[in-house]
Amino acid sequence: PASARTCGSGSAGNVNISTRRNQHRVAKEKNMRIPLSVPTTLFRSRRASTNSRKILSAAMSLANNGLAACVDAAADALLRGGIVALPTDTVYGLACLADCPVAVGRVYAVKGRSSSKPLAVCLDSAARVPDYTIPQDGCSVNAALLKDLLPGPVTLVLPRGPRLSDRLNPGVSAVGIRVPDHPFILALCRRIRRPVALTSANASGASDSLRPDDFSGLWPDIDLLIDGGCLKPGPASTVVELMPAARLYRVLRTGRALESTACRLARHGYRLEGAEACSSGVAAAGPDDCRLPVPLQVAS
Repeated sequence: PASARTCGSGSAGNVNISTRRNQHRVAKEKNMRIPLSVPTTLFRSRRASTNSRKILSAAMSLANNGLAACVDAAADALLRGGIVALPTDTVYGLACLADCPVAVGRVYAVKGRSSSKPLAVCLDSAARVPDYTIPQDGCSVNAALLKDLLPGPVTLVLPRGPRLSDRLNPGVSAVGIRVPDHPFILALCRRIRRPVALTSANASGASDSLRPDDFSGLWPDIDLLIDGGCLKPGPASTVVELMPAARLYRVLRTGRALESTACRLARHGYRLEGAEACSSGVAAAGPDDCRLPVPLQVAS
């Protein structure tokens, strides 16, 4: 695979600049991938035979290497235009800088994903959502609602703002925002302070990945794997489109947190588009007591 391209100035970790430049020069001459300045581990899928080994450029484990070292390595990889496979609060994902077109293009190629399917944007906190979205008909999503929903296993679809690169999801007027409730990816986003494009770590149309072995077929094409162990079984994030002007929401994917998401939205006065809202008594109750309104219109 092609070597990673540098996207943006600066990098994470203690990297000798002259050494890095020499590595770029040698790699370019030999058409090789530039090695990461982290310990390298070779992984072999338990489902693969010895003769069909899946080789990673580099991998680190949260359990063995620690959070800080993994964040350093992942930030270094992202800032150089790389693709990082990492754990989230739902399933394993593929991440790259949202403002690096080369890296975004590589993510689509690795997954075999249609260019018509947009990528979500991952941020480090709910407070940063207004930085990359705009009001709808003069109405913004209340900060209290954002704080109630995020971090969490939900993707919020909102009108995209001008600070996002126009080469990310071109022609799409909305953007899906994720703030995963996972210490590693939140620390990573805080470190780089730039929006991260995020999608599931699997071939397009394949099942979601709950452990690194599940996407071993992608290993040769990613720059770094952060092994967070086996994740809690369940589907990907719930995806809801918010319409603050009308206080409505639309369910685009049920995901693993639909019931709790619906109850939080009801508490803030949002109703499911085309359906009855939760009763006032239920809306005021906790998430475990809420029942979803019916009928429920869900896009696949």
